[in-house]
Amino acid sequence: MDAAWHFDFEKARFTQYLKPDDTLDIAAVERIAKELQVPLAYLFTDSDLLAQMVLAFGLLPEDPQRKTLAQVKRELFVRKGPVGG
Repeated sequence: MDAAWHFDFEKARFTQYLKPDDTLDIAAVERIAKELQVPLAYLFTDSDLLAQMVLAFGLLPEDPQRKTLAQVKRELFVRKGPVGG
């Protein structure tokens, strides 16, 4: 099993440690994400549920990502009929 799976990903997310005036060296954060084998966005999410979604989505190959995104868009942006109709 990949070493990254043994890492406590929840504690790796930066948002829980940042203060309003903190700055980050994005190159260093990119290296950390690469080392952990997680999408960069994962480290900056502000909720556990979103972090899990970003991680799961990021692990998919591109074609399944596109299909999943299309499905989510369909669910979110279903065209509503006329008001009152």
